[in-house]
Amino acid sequence: MGLKVHVSIEGSGPDVVMIHGFAASLHTWSDVCAQMSKQFRIIRFDLPPFGLTGPALDEQGQVRKMDVAFYQQFVDAVLDELQIKKCVMIGNSFGGFLSWDQAQRHPERVRGLIISDAVGYQQPLPIYITLFTIKPIAWMTRHAVPAFLLRMAVRDVYGDKRKLKKEVLDRYLELFMHKPNRSAVGQMVGVFTDGELGSERLPEIQCKTLIVWGGDDRWVSIEMAGRFNRDIPNSELKVYRGVGHIPMEETPERFAGDCISFIENL
Repeated sequence: MGLKVHVSIEGSGPDVVMIHGFAASLHTWSDVCAQMSKQFRIIRFDLPPFGLTGPALDEQGQVRKMDVAFYQQFVDAVLDELQIKKCVMIGNSFGGFLSWDQAQRHPERVRGLIISDAVGYQQPLPIYITLFTIKPIAWMTRHAVPAFLLRMAVRDVYGDKRKLKKEVLDRYLELFMHKPNRSAVGQMVGVFTDGELGSERLPEIQCKTLIVWGGDDRWVSIEMAGRFNRDIPNSELKVYRGVGHIPMEETPERFAGDCISFIENL
């Protein structure tokens, strides 16, 4: 696809692939990775246009539209390039969609699935994403994004804002405010507005699945956790009370422990 992708591979053992969500980066998994890499080979990468991967460009060097088909091709290409033959997929938010999508489309590759606060059903978008779908605002973000707005958005994904570390907040701001990344966000938010993401495919997922959800998630309703649990045949649901949209950051020890226990029992 002509993209230079920021990838991190740590540890040894069975392969575990972790995919982050909107406006995040592979760093969102750092605390979980530190624990799980003692037993598994952890593969993380930055989705375009985020982190150090940055935006996808067309042949003219312009930011291309990054739709569902693009992201499906992107994940396929990364896993093929890294020669991932058999793995457990772990994904949060939009990365949760990409993980269950991979499990549905490539059952031969995915032996286990863990999704956290995943997207997949139609629902109202968080205001911080909706803003990027408004053309005048999307145009303005190519030039500047108010830092206070980003701080509000990052704080909003935590159930307990006291757990948000300053260095984590600063990292979110630094990577998102990087001009190539910031100016490209308007070219990917269509994945959230162009209809459903194929939730009718969920019953086709064959592998054992763990669904983890923050009970105080303000971005993807807890009701969606129940829908995933009903629609994915061999699934179990764990709800973390008092936790927000990104449990792997807010309560990494518990999240890693549940993931390890799940994988060990596949």
